Amino acid sequence: MSDIHTIRLRHPWKCEPYADGTRWIRSFNWPAGLTPREIARLVIEQLPDSAVVQLNGQPLAATVEGQFDVTALLAQHNRLTLDLSDPPAAGTDCPLDVCLQIVEG
Repeated sequence: MSDIHTIRLRHPWKCEPYADGTRWIRSFNWPAGLTPREIARLVIEQLPDSAVVQLNGQPLAATVEGQFDVTALLAQHNRLTLDLSDPPAAGTDCPLDVCLQIVEG
């Protein structure tokens, strides 16, 4: 069984109105200790079908519902955006549980 290291992407998120909904923006750095043998997987629980997810300006396609292999897209400094079709929310807490999982490949 593979070991999984989970990095939760909690606050600070930036929230701004976008088209017909809300854009959530979260910056993060390269995961320390990531080796070429490992896979970085973005996991977003209860992600609506209408959501648009981008990492560093690249649209992501889910490999499994709410899971994205982002290994090849990671940079030293990263910008994750989630476009959700809901009204803008107050505060800086993203309404979804978002994490980065590092899995032995």
